Amino acid sequence: MIRYFYIGVFFSIIIPSSFSRIITTIDVPSSYTIEGVSKESGLTLFNQNYNNKLGINIGYQQVLFFKGKFNLYAGAEFMLGKKAESRVAFHSAYIMPSFLLKDQLALSMRLGMTQINTDQSNFNLNTGLMASIGLEYKISDEITLGFDYCFYDIKNKTITDISGFNPPLLGNIEGDDIFVEPTDLDLNYQKLGFSIIYGFSMNNKKERKL
Repeated sequence: MIRYFYIGVFFSIIIPSSFSRIITTIDVPSSYTIEGVSKESGLTLFNQNYNNKLGINIGYQQVLFFKGKFNLYAGAEFMLGKKAESRVAFHSAYIMPSFLLKDQLALSMRLGMTQINTDQSNFNLNTGLMASIGLEYKISDEITLGFDYCFYDIKNKTITDISGFNPPLLGNIEGDDIFVEPTDLDLNYQKLGFSIIYGFSMNNKKERKL
């Protein structure tokens, strides 16, 4: 997922605006759900939950547009610390509009693409969508505190048999012939995150920093 880093560097070079942000986020422990739905009957064949422990994300944002109470950022995020077969991380690239509600309080929303990173081989799910909504509170010109709810959706990977799966799926799905028919495999993950955001400017141009 190093290409997401290059995306951030690319925006930093081509966008004349100079304000950037580095974000460190702590995710509370949560779980993700893997669901299999028959393509023939539309019935749910299985629905399994797996735990993710507390995690840390590192992100970068570059302002694309700023005007009054509205800012627009491009960003990338890397999840760390998902080191087990049953755990997953998501690396994402997104755009983020931000709306100033009060002098120090802003509403932010993110929408972008995400890719799964896991120690489990042959996971059979790869990319999808991410979206979030949150609040940011500026405590100084450089430091902002953030809180957000984030949703990841990896959908519609069609599989026809179980032979390509490693744990946890293989050990938690009952039945030897559950995949005798084509099945849509979907993954959903929801989390809460608490962030410390450091903002910095590259020149003397005045910009909104919240």
